[in-house]
Amino acid sequence: MATVIVKYSELVTMQVMQLFYSNQICASYQATPKLDFTIVPTAECMAFMKAKNMVFKNTDTTGGFVVMAGTSGKNLAGNDLLRNAVTNADKLSFFMLLQNPALVNFDTLPTQLNAGNIYYFSNQVKDLAAARNNLHLTKNATGVDGNVDQLKKSSANYTFNFAGVITASKAKVKHLLTGAVVTARSVIVQGTQSDITFDLSSLPSGCCQLLINNIVTDTFYFLGSMANQQVFGVIELSLSASLSANYRIVEPDRSLVPARPNYVALFKNRPTVWRYTIQLQTNSPLYLEMAKLTPVQKTDFIKQLAISSNDTTIKFKLASSADLSLVFVSMSNITLFEKYTSSTSATKDPLIITLSKYTKTPAKTAVVKTSLPYPSTAIIDSGSLPTIYSDVFITL
Repeated sequence: MATVIVKYSELVTMQVMQLFYSNQICASYQATPKLDFTIVPTAECMAFMKAKNMVFKNTDTTGGFVVMAGTSGKNLAGNDLLRNAVTNADKLSFFMLLQNPALVNFDTLPTQLNAGNIYYFSNQVKDLAAARNNLHLTKNATGVDGNVDQLKKSSANYTFNFAGVITASKAKVKHLLTGAVVTARSVIVQGTQSDITFDLSSLPSGCCQLLINNIVTDTFYFLGSMANQQVFGVIELSLSASLSANYRIVEPDRSLVPARPNYVALFKNRPTVWRYTIQLQTNSPLYLEMAKLTPVQKTDFIKQLAISSNDTTIKFKLASSADLSLVFVSMSNITLFEKYTSSTSATKDPLIITLSKYTKTPAKTAVVKTSLPYPSTAIIDSGSLPTIYSDVFITL
């Protein structure tokens, strides 16, 4: 029996980057990375890749994946040719499943994702300046923006309330990539409102538009078989040869140019106001020292308490004080990181935050406590938007 040898070439790579982390991918590790997302192909994508001789593999060290494709022969330029042809309507689609809910605290995202939305990332981006090895899948080149990179989601039972009276023949859902159209299953008119329902089970997952009287009225993502799963986001990679050259995966002649596309979903780290709340015990040295002072002396003493750091760009002020508590807040936002260093240190020393007393009396200035802890990313306080606080609670 003859042996068939199939050559596989890199088709595309994708990575999720998070500026919060020191390695910009995930929490620091020694042996095995633990990612904040799991990326899985959609059911349609799995079937498509199998039919087209393609192989998917997660790449944990990049936070993403690689897709390899069977190739056979070369074009006149010496570039590999896909073994199986693809069309402009073909795509690769993947679901992003969130594994670390704390991500919404340290990444710059809305503090709560609308339950009816998902994040949507696509390579149908027009940015001729984007580098081939760093092609942003977000609307903005600077990274994920929760205000523009979200899309409404739907199960097979899609409903829409229209402010007007229509008949079923005037409403249809169009699947954008394939052009497939589904007409309304029913329309219930109540006064001047029309409740429209569709059965989308015949469609593949993907972006869809609702057209009423041929006018786009709604845009959403049909989740297909993943409708009942907690999907954070969708990645759709069009295989169309009509994409701009830098974003294109497959050339018009079915060839793969040597410089393969690497797509990126970049999550920026969140800036917050750091708030230190210091609780004083009645037997603490600081409390006992203040207890010996007259009211005037105590007021002056409190004014000379200060939090400082070895980063000259980070400054704090006393926000409030009481007999048993002191609250200091940063005077500007501080960007959250996995590991903090002083931005004004030539040797990138670790960021050190210190509570001192008598800061306006050089002869008496003294450290109360140094190496104050950094805020946890397990929780943030978004109750005073647009300001978001990162809290640190200290007992002395």
